[in-house]
Amino acid sequence: MKKSGQPVKNLSAPFAPFLCLVVAACGGGSSTPTVSSAVLTTTGTTSGAATPVVTGSSTTAVTTAATTPTATGVTTAVTTSVTTPVTTAVTTPVTTPVTTAVTTPVTAPVTTVVSSSSTVVPGAPTITSVTAGDTVAIVTFTAPAVNGGAAATSYTATCSASGIAKSNTGTGSSITVSGLVNGLAYTCAVTASNSAGAGVASSVAAATPAASSGTATALMAGYKQAKWSANMTVTYPTNCSMTITSNGQPNHALNAYYLEPVNIDPVYPNTVAVTPNSRMALTVRPYLPAATPVSNIVTFNTCPTKAATTTATTGGDIGIMISGSALFNATEGQLNGPAALTDNVSYTGVAYKNGVSTGVTATASFIDSCNGHPSPRTAGDTYHYHGVPTCITSVVDTVGGPSHLIGVAADGFPIYGGRDINGKVITLSQLDACNGITSATPEFPNGVYHYVLPEGVTNFQSSLMCYSGVITPRQMMAMKATGGICETPKTMLATTQPLTGPINMSRRVLKMAVLRDLRKVAG
Repeated sequence: MKKSGQPVKNLSAPFAPFLCLVVAACGGGSSTPTVSSAVLTTTGTTSGAATPVVTGSSTTAVTTAATTPTATGVTTAVTTSVTTPVTTAVTTPVTTPVTTAVTTPVTAPVTTVVSSSSTVVPGAPTITSVTAGDTVAIVTFTAPAVNGGAAATSYTATCSASGIAKSNTGTGSSITVSGLVNGLAYTCAVTASNSAGAGVASSVAAATPAASSGTATALMAGYKQAKWSANMTVTYPTNCSMTITSNGQPNHALNAYYLEPVNIDPVYPNTVAVTPNSRMALTVRPYLPAATPVSNIVTFNTCPTKAATTTATTGGDIGIMISGSALFNATEGQLNGPAALTDNVSYTGVAYKNGVSTGVTATASFIDSCNGHPSPRTAGDTYHYHGVPTCITSVVDTVGGPSHLIGVAADGFPIYGGRDINGKVITLSQLDACNGITSATPEFPNGVYHYVLPEGVTNFQSSLMCYSGVITPRQMMAMKATGGICETPKTMLATTQPLTGPINMSRRVLKMAVLRDLRKVAG
């Protein structure tokens, strides 16, 4: 019996039949319950179906009026609270608070795997030509018609023969594959790569490398593209000749002071430094170019041919650079001496003249930052380079870009800095004994044999130690006549005893040295 003010106990679903049985038994017959009120409370989650289904449980408060015979004849109203599991299909908008998963725009954080905005590997490039050279093949091609949704970042050319493949990678439309065997038939192909990876290879093209000895190559068109200095005059009398007029002075700044071998000029007799390898005693003197420099005229063969054997370079000019100054070989002093760039030394201190301090503090070096210096005053006082002239390359080349034509060698072949057509550094292993290589350049996109002055190299390969092309003694003499030599007599080498007395090195002595060298070359 429920007392007034006492809460009704909640009965779970399994007890509902038992309640009804008790009521029926007490009343001695059946009764019809009357539902006076019902409260439906629904909790749970909805699925993502088109018709959300709410699952969970519900609590229903039911008030039942039952006529029950009792001893006192009182009719009692029974209120029962029942909790039952309910699954309700919601077909109308839910007006009570419901958390619903919606299949329309997602507002929750979502991790989605996307295939790089549909980027795929590029298609195959198209080879337009393959030019075979001496141990090389120059592969020229066009970009793929289909780039896969992203621009190509690099290309790789591969030439294969007898199961051995050689490759090179670049970003331009021409790639030189080196290290090939002359006389062996190769098939070459190109692949393009983008952010998704490497694509399929192009159709193959054949190439058979061969030495180019005896075959003339017309180079005038490339030389006309060079950035010759304004202090030079360059003309082309014929299709196979180029005449250069220059006073030997470079178009870039020089140091105010240089170190030169002592006792060459009696005005500067004081030893202030010694070269580390050749042990040459040096003095410091101001660089004073001639007020009226003498112009030299040299004619080059612009249709050079490669010789069957190489010819050693000698002391003095072996080429002319676009700055107007000469290129010397790598050695300094005696031709069997050390490389000039490894024999460098610097000095900061008092400058002397006639053995007396000038009171001026001078900073001088044997080789300057352009990899050059003037020859001794009695040997022509001509500025020249012993390696890659950085004061030139810093002007004509761009950072990360290819090297451009910076000079012409005495045999007529062009001279370049140390980077290939794709801006990659050329290693010494890629060069022949004369620092030569056949590859594409900005001025010769189809490839040309040319000399390379490597970057960062200070040994004997810093410059040309031999000519690959045909050259005559007359041509070599003409080159030496343009501006002195860097040959220093052994008596100028530093010893443990102090040097005494001036050493007279006249131009007649220099001419005799030139003739001696030419006799050696002529055999």
